[in-house]
Amino acid sequence: MHPAGQMFRTPGHTFSRACRDLSMDTPLGRWNLIEAQPAPDLSDAVECYWEGWGDIQPLVEKILPGTNIELMFNLKGQHSVLEMDGKSLRSNHTGGWLSGLQRRYLLIETFEGSHFVAARLRPWGAWRLLREPMREVSCRVPLLDELFGDSIHSLGQRLAEAPNPFTRFDILEIYLRANLDHRARTDASVMEATRRLQGSQGRVRIDSLCRELETSRATLGRKFAEQVGLAPKTYARVVRISALMQHLGTSQPDDWAAIAADFGYHDQAHLNHDFQEFCGHSPNEYLRHAAPGGGATIENPPV
Repeated sequence: MHPAGQMFRTPGHTFSRACRDLSMDTPLGRWNLIEAQPAPDLSDAVECYWEGWGDIQPLVEKILPGTNIELMFNLKGQHSVLEMDGKSLRSNHTGGWLSGLQRRYLLIETFEGSHFVAARLRPWGAWRLLREPMREVSCRVPLLDELFGDSIHSLGQRLAEAPNPFTRFDILEIYLRANLDHRARTDASVMEATRRLQGSQGRVRIDSLCRELETSRATLGRKFAEQVGLAPKTYARVVRISALMQHLGTSQPDDWAAIAADFGYHDQAHLNHDFQEFCGHSPNEYLRHAAPGGGATIENPPV
């Protein structure tokens, strides 16, 4: 892991950006991963930039729900979405796509290696970029040319031709700075609601949250549909299951009933239900399939 402000040098260039090297060895091959922070003026819209690559074996994986939106450019490999929002399909994704917030896992097939560069956007950052309600892209993985037209291909070409990840991060940042709607303002109640839900790991009741924010459930729901893409209760459930999966990545459970209580589930059956809905696995099955680093499960051979 590189400390904030680490200087990276390539021939003829020096880059200064807070970065982390999160590369890892997996059962399917080496996965190289670099994560970089955005410039301060974009930190309210962009959580990070990242680039991942590796000559991994063909795989099928479940990408688990999270609370950010990925603006992704595919630099190598073939990828297909096999299942989305509980529905089977086979949609080829080659050039690039945007992964909106999901209510359930995505089932993805990858072969011929893999190389991505992406901007991980906060939901309201994607709202400012797309300039349309986030409900239009939630539970979807639209191709970038569907959203931005043919002009996006020139950006993808520049990224493919760039000499290293740090140059690609700069190209993405310049593009976002030029194309974000800087006049749009995220609603204060949306910002505060997501902050409190994240801080409580999704355990704040929505009715209580609305009373504290002096708004109605209908009003908060309408604002979430516009600037986040999921209903507040669904977003809270995603926050909770994400926090639980992060916990399981660092601590092996010995008492599922105690874990259910710690994370605000009514009982172990309630926890099992959420695991099945969001991950397509029981908790123990999830642990057997979990990818290194979390956020996905490896499903080889195909389920």
